[in-house]
This record gives sequence, C-alpha cells and structure tokens, in this order.
Amino acid sequence: MEDPPGSGQYPEPRWLGMIQHDMMLWDHGAPGPDGRVSRNQRPEADVNIEFQWNSELVQESMNLAFHFKFANARYATDYPATVGPHMTNTDSTPFMNLVAAISLRENERGAQVGAGWNPNWHQPTDVWTTYTDDDFRLGLNAAQTTLAAIAQLTGASVGR
Repeated sequence: MEDPPGSGQYPEPRWLGMIQHDMMLWDHGAPGPDGRVSRNQRPEADVNIEFQWNSELVQESMNLAFHFKFANARYATDYPATVGPHMTNTDSTPFMNLVAAISLRENERGAQVGAGWNPNWHQPTDVWTTYTDDDFRLGLNAAQTTLAAIAQLTGASVGR
C-alpha cells in the first residue's frame, strides 16, 4: 500500500509468515534394490509440513504447521498431512528466524529426498509428463491445505 497516501512510496509490508511449497507431487517411496523408484504414488503418501526445531521462532512455526495440518484434515480431499520438525535445504530456511516459517513438500527433505526418493529432484526429468494423476492430486491437496489454512487465518469463511 502507498504510505503515506499520495507519496509514491510503497514500504515493505509486515511479514506474518513464510509458507514454502517445495518439491510437491512425488511420494513414491524409497528406491528398490535396483535403485529404481516405483512409478506409482505410495499408499501412505502425504503432504509433509515441516518447521525447523532450532529456529528462534520454533513455537510460532510449529503452531502454523499444526494449523495447516488441521486445515488439511478438514478440507483436503485425498491425502493427509503430517508435521515434522526438520525444515531443511529449502527456500523458507532464511526466513525461519524472522517469521513463522513452514515448508510443504512430498517427503521429508533430509531423510527421504536426499536419500534418492525423488529421482526427478534437480533433474531434466522434472517435467509434467513424468507425473501421474495421483501425483497431481497430491499437489492439489497441498493447495487445498494452504488455501484453507490461509483463509481461516484471515477470518474468511471456508466452505467444503
């Protein structure tokens, strides 16, 4: 917003939180003995919501993460959400000591993505034809979770 009105100045707004969607869509499980990952979404696929346990704002970030989990339980159509304290190697990390910060993703970054669970991570195969309808549905559930949580946080009424 222009402040003061008529000044032509637009100061930085006050940040209330950081919500990062990172590496959504692919939750196919661990690679098999041959190093290959299944083409199919694993049955226990979920929207993983991470905060960082050693952040200066850990309590605020954890509260935000659980708010998202509860929004997922009420408004997401297919995939549940889980919450974990290991938000690492993501674009929300620089914000974690400034505002409540969370990262939504398909797997836990350090323990799963870094261990080869997503063969498309930073690869030329990370294109839409690589993904299945179930993968896109997982992304949809992350969007449903985020939109419902933000709507609730702003006081908007949310319908199912």
